[in-house]
Amino acid sequence: MINTEWYSIRALTLPATAVALLITFFIVWLILRVQFSKKWSEVYADANFTFLIVWKLSLLVTDFKAVVNNPMTLLYFNGGTIGVYLGVIVVSLQIWRKRHNLQLEKQDIIPCSWAIILTQSIYQMIVVLLNDNTTSSEIITLVVLSVLTIIILWKLAAMKQALLLYTVGYLIVALFQTLGIWQTTVGVSVVLLCLGLAIQYERINVGGKE
Repeated sequence: MINTEWYSIRALTLPATAVALLITFFIVWLILRVQFSKKWSEVYADANFTFLIVWKLSLLVTDFKAVVNNPMTLLYFNGGTIGVYLGVIVVSLQIWRKRHNLQLEKQDIIPCSWAIILTQSIYQMIVVLLNDNTTSSEIITLVVLSVLTIIILWKLAAMKQALLLYTVGYLIVALFQTLGIWQTTVGVSVVLLCLGLAIQYERINVGGKE
């Protein structure tokens, strides 16, 4: 989806995509808090905080000279696409490093799947609502992701193939969007899929738990 709208929050002017991301983080945190143990909402909150910090500070990587000339640019700007990928990669490494401290069991694959799938789906849906893209791509995104998310989370979340099934479904949806499969969210989806599959493999296959 292409960002077409900007929203002002006091002195800050944020693109609709950034607003959608903040709303998504809160909604998914609340769902995890209600649906699962407090541990999962805390892990999710920590991951979100890390992502936002890395995303904002990534401007040091993408435009170091501008930050040196005016440090206040860190408040108003971010590292863009590169910053998003850096944030997701750092969060993935953070969760992977903490996996033993979290004492993940086979049943914990379900909240992992919920967190990854809900974050992507809700973000995409809010982006659709806040921006003005082609009607056909918006309808396809809302309908397909809604149905796919509901089916997977309520019926198939415990399956090892749940994340793969969702990612494949999202890739198909992306084909009907303006930017196609080359948009940043597709790359993020693949990274999160790899993280989810890695955790599943270690907890289920290596641990010998079925």
